[in-house]
Amino acid sequence: MNLAFALMAQFGKPVVRLEEICDEYLGMSKAVATQHAKAGTLSIPVYRATDSNKAPWLVNLSDLAQCFEQKRDEAASDMVA
Repeated sequence: MNLAFALMAQFGKPVVRLEEICDEYLGMSKAVATQHAKAGTLSIPVYRATDSNKAPWLVNLSDLAQCFEQKRDEAASDMVA
């Protein structure tokens, strides 16, 4: 199964709020994830659907899956045989 589809099946939608994934998938609290989002230093693209600072940060699950697959590939290439 494709990782992006698995994530979409888990959440039931293709786009989630950053706060829904920060603990489990990014290993950081909502506050820390929000700080990184504002600074543009997260390893995944995040955005707000509107120009309002009150709008939630959003993550496309296909971007999250792509990031995970890239990290997995890097780890596999670093493995010593």
